[in-house]
Amino acid sequence: MELMKSDNIIQDRSEQQQEQEMQQRQQQQQEQHHFHVLAVDDSVIDRKLLEKLLKVSSYQVTCVDSGDKALEYLGLLNNLDPHSTASSFSSTSSSCSQPPQQEGLKVNLIMTDFCMPGMSGYDLLKRVKGSSWKDVPVVVMSSENVPSIISMCLEGGAEEFLLKPLQLSDLDKIQTYLLKSLHHSCTNIDKTDLIDHVDEDINNNNDDNNNNNNR
Repeated sequence: MELMKSDNIIQDRSEQQQEQEMQQRQQQQQEQHHFHVLAVDDSVIDRKLLEKLLKVSSYQVTCVDSGDKALEYLGLLNNLDPHSTASSFSSTSSSCSQPPQQEGLKVNLIMTDFCMPGMSGYDLLKRVKGSSWKDVPVVVMSSENVPSIISMCLEGGAEEFLLKPLQLSDLDKIQTYLLKSLHHSCTNIDKTDLIDHVDEDINNNNDDNNNNNNR
């Protein structure tokens, strides 16, 4: 009898553990679905591969083929043409066809190729880090393993430097940065709400004082 009870206890614990693991996986997939990645690469093949890997991992992804279009999507170009913007972006969701400022979307991560015609990935990195998007993590990718380039990008603010061709396992490295970006977004929202509440309290107090003075 005691042996049977022991076996039942072990089985119950095993089932509870499996259920907890399943819930954790479901929660992780739900969180990943809310992560929005802006992918920048002039190579059609590399861009499609990256888009496929991100989509398989349940990430929302918007693809552009140049640094200029990435800046345009982020609203960092002065000569933004709203008529050409929608046709310039490739996204797995129709809600990403317009710049995030217009649609209220958040970009949680930027992944850019290093070597591109016109604006390089490093130039894009510096522009992003010097803008209002400075807190968004940037990952630089390249098919060339050059230590000086890797060091330059990491010192310039890149969170990670990945070598092409990318593997599904590479996405595990960027998950930490996505969570960091999401946490920062939530913190900013909390601060904004707090400021709004403080301003509202101040206005209410001023109204009360004015009413008392009028009496």
